[in-house]
Amino acid sequence: MRKIVPVLLLFSLIISCKKPPSGTANLIVDNALRYKGVPYKYGGITSEGMDCSGLLFRAFADVGKSFMRSSYEQAEVYPSVSKSDITTGDLVYFKIGKTAKINHTGIVTKVVNRDVILFLHSSSSAGVREDNLYSNYWKPKFVKATRPKM
Repeated sequence: MRKIVPVLLLFSLIISCKKPPSGTANLIVDNALRYKGVPYKYGGITSEGMDCSGLLFRAFADVGKSFMRSSYEQAEVYPSVSKSDITTGDLVYFKIGKTAKINHTGIVTKVVNRDVILFLHSSSSAGVREDNLYSNYWKPKFVKATRPKM
């Protein structure tokens, strides 16, 4: 019994390091996932078509929360979290192309392991889809992650 107690304490400490997403964060993720497959439309915020920031704007609106409309403004709303602490419901931001400011965003849908973090976003080539944050395409474009306070 004495040997089990330290192991259980260590296990509970490890589990408690990552804060689980709130109920509202889970609702936002669930709402965002409903739009999977919606085509890309610049400036769009409906199931007829949406862009990346429109996806987050819509997912927040679906649970009665207001949210900024552009990705670079969205990136300034909530506190940043380190890449190693990213969890489901966190928002991720990117710079694509030759730009000085953030111009793409998504929401983390699942953390599989330290090499696979899935996020939902609206791609101009494929519409609303999930991708791995650590893919060869997205990893170098990543700027920051934030955690919505609900």
